[in-house]
Amino acid sequence: MKSRSVGSPAAGDDGLSASPGQRQQNLRLIPYHQALTRAVVWMPIFVLFTRREFGLEGALALGSIYYFSVVVLEVPSGWMSDRFGRVVTLRLAAVGFVAAQGAYLVAGSSFALVAIGQMLLAVGFASLSGTDVAFHYDSLEAVGRAERFAEERSRVEAIGYITAAASALLGGFLGLVDLRLAFATSLLFAAAQLAVTFVLIEPPRSGHADRPARQVMRCLAYLSDRRLGWIFFYGVLMVTLEHVAFTNSQPWLTEVLGQDASEVGITPLVSGVTLAAVAFVGAGAARSSAALADRLGSVSALIALGVVSAVAVTAMALSFHLVVIGFLLLRSVQGAAAPVIIGAEVAPRVAKEHRATLLSLNSLAGRFGYSLLLAGVGLAVADQADPRSQVTESLAIVSVVSWLMIGSLVLSASVANGRASAVRS
Repeated sequence: MKSRSVGSPAAGDDGLSASPGQRQQNLRLIPYHQALTRAVVWMPIFVLFTRREFGLEGALALGSIYYFSVVVLEVPSGWMSDRFGRVVTLRLAAVGFVAAQGAYLVAGSSFALVAIGQMLLAVGFASLSGTDVAFHYDSLEAVGRAERFAEERSRVEAIGYITAAASALLGGFLGLVDLRLAFATSLLFAAAQLAVTFVLIEPPRSGHADRPARQVMRCLAYLSDRRLGWIFFYGVLMVTLEHVAFTNSQPWLTEVLGQDASEVGITPLVSGVTLAAVAFVGAGAARSSAALADRLGSVSALIALGVVSAVAVTAMALSFHLVVIGFLLLRSVQGAAAPVIIGAEVAPRVAKEHRATLLSLNSLAGRFGYSLLLAGVGLAVADQADPRSQVTESLAIVSVVSWLMIGSLVLSASVANGRASAVRS
């Protein structure tokens, strides 16, 4: 009899012994889990908080610490998901979120504590990244409904964005009273997320991940499929295109409203309302993503979503006027719709025991590039004494970078139109 390898799940932990009713339980709970992961009450006030305490260069440095931390954790967490299971990795994500919000809550003006919180937040998002998509696909596959992934995932993503909208409004109102209230409320939602993960059932698996180095090499072999290779390239650039507007939106709003960086005034409320509107737009984009890919084709749809992000950050770079908020609302469109299309392209072409690792590798490459960009922009604006000049220069840099990325996607799009040769090993 073949012995179980060290580190493989024990018998009964791979979901094979679960009843059909238990397997359906995941599909009932996934929308609730998604909603709790998107209850980001802290988001409307976080950059305001860090900029008030440490200046724009400090806020950008903390953002860079987060992204560098995610880079370190992305592949280990993806490998953990493929090796030990989706559910245990989702639990680790929830623990990271709980610990991060606790650190923010007690940090005050301590840069070190906020930096620790950023690292813990990275544990949460790195563990969630790829695993949530793989868990959803695996759960659908377990009940014979994998072909409905794009439709089902678009619905779940829409639910997440609606929750994000409501939590952004809540965070904005709480920020008017005390920025720390947003962290305290986020801590409660993270604790609820952790509780839900203890009711999830591990989906069945036909195999387990290899040792880390071999697992990475086997996952990278999939990129010889030209379509998967282009999708991977898009995923790398998507991280920057998706996040450039967000990182600068709260400092931009502070300048638009004429607030001093150290006295944020009504900016938390305006930021919360804006992010809520952004999230509602994202919910519509997520719900329409499968139909968009069907209508335009996945490649054209993904490029169009990238253009939307570039337009949003360029509009911010060109004007400090409230009318530009209309463009800012578009910043969630790519982040909401593109992951659904990417997941629908990747999951059927990749073996179950490689899905989370490959998605994590994709996210790692993108976050590493964006962390370098953040660090570079932070250094570039550090010499600017005037806060408005800092924001202007920061937006100008990321706007140019965004359009260069769009150009590279258009020029390389023909790669994705080559004959797919899905590599399976």
